[in-house]
Amino acid sequence: MTITFINFLMLTALAVAVYYLLPLRPQNIWLLFVSYCFIVSWDWTFAVVLGLITALNLLLAPHLRINNQGQRGLLWLGIVFNVLTLIFFRAAGFFLPELEALLESMGLSTETGGFQILVPLGLSYYTLQTISYLVDVYRGQLKAESDFVNFALYLAYFPKLLAGPMERARAFLPKLAQPRTVDNRVIAQSVMLIFVGLVRKLIIADTLTASFLPDVFEAPAKYTPPELVVWLAIYAFALYNDFAGYTDMARGISGFFGIHLSPNFRAPYFSRNFTEFWKRWHITLSEWLRDYIYYPISRAISRSNSRYRSLANLVMPPLITMLVSGMWHGLSLHMFFWGGLHGSYLIVERIPALWRPIVSPQHQPLWRQWLGMTVVFSLMTLAWVPFRWELPAALQLWEALLNWSDAAIRYRRMLLVLPLLLGSLVIDFIQHWSEDEFIFLKWPSLTKAACMATVLFLIFILTAGDFEQPFVYQAF
Repeated sequence: MTITFINFLMLTALAVAVYYLLPLRPQNIWLLFVSYCFIVSWDWTFAVVLGLITALNLLLAPHLRINNQGQRGLLWLGIVFNVLTLIFFRAAGFFLPELEALLESMGLSTETGGFQILVPLGLSYYTLQTISYLVDVYRGQLKAESDFVNFALYLAYFPKLLAGPMERARAFLPKLAQPRTVDNRVIAQSVMLIFVGLVRKLIIADTLTASFLPDVFEAPAKYTPPELVVWLAIYAFALYNDFAGYTDMARGISGFFGIHLSPNFRAPYFSRNFTEFWKRWHITLSEWLRDYIYYPISRAISRSNSRYRSLANLVMPPLITMLVSGMWHGLSLHMFFWGGLHGSYLIVERIPALWRPIVSPQHQPLWRQWLGMTVVFSLMTLAWVPFRWELPAALQLWEALLNWSDAAIRYRRMLLVLPLLLGSLVIDFIQHWSEDEFIFLKWPSLTKAACMATVLFLIFILTAGDFEQPFVYQAF
């Protein structure tokens, strides 16, 4: 049951209808019940795993700070438990084929699929949320939560479970403890977010994904470099709109319950340097990595007495942070390579800071800003190759990009989807340059009605072909 399926919409409608018949405390209990029903609709074992992780972290947290002193040993115990849980389920997929082969060699059948281990729904997201919760309690920035319902809802809340946003406990838990107001303004904003999300996901992302030629990335040598460049750009926009569309819909659905979720994207392909990109792309994950990986490493290096401290602080924090990001996305060589590549981008970008002050992008000449956008988008698009494909295939694709020839470019199919790339940029341009995420609500009523009718018509036409794609980031 994904967020664009009709049964998910029915579940949400039922949840909203009952929600407003209840006072505050039963509202939280009801949302927790609905969230676990959503999880069980995928697999009942997912609910068991999340329940155990919830209980263990809830029990551990009150002991992390005693007499105003943090208990470092217990903190590391909690962190190791959560990380090993994630690694176990992630690594299981790598070792199961060998296990099944061993069992078959012993004459034991595996045809029932009983040895299949699936990564629990949302595990990557709520693992990081539990770690940040434990660290914040240890630091004294947050009081340990004593209410099981509120803490369980924080981890299981169904609008954000599949792919975030990755909320911090110190921001999310207070929302569950106070009355929530949903007025006409909140409803209008929520509806707008859902419609923008539907446009991004069903009209732009799914159509772009469906337009891919079957072998364009599996056999890149068959295509010319200009073709591959266009198809890589199409993939970059498909990935972005898929994830941004989910975030918009999740925030819109959550708005009906009076619970505000954090923005996760801010026109990332308009970024003028790589640091700015990570302030605009998957914002909640980027901020988590900054606060719990980058800053601690940087502070530790700054406290050292090494004469190479400045150079180490230039290289180590961004490199380690992006390697962790890569491994969070998947325990594989190509994700490790992807993280290292992004870490290298950030290091190279910071090298001039060794001898001169850095000028923020908004204070640079306009030509440099446009040049920066072009460079960042080009290198980011190249980096999506190892993000999506295993390393041998990624290297073959990069090699094919250098193999220029006189073969005719197959324009027709690519030209059909280029307007969708433009549509993605138009949405970002309007929101970014107006500096108002809800600018669409200020349009004339007739314009809003015409846009909504057009969106619904396009969704009806496009989904009639039954090529809806699952959200990319729910797999992480």
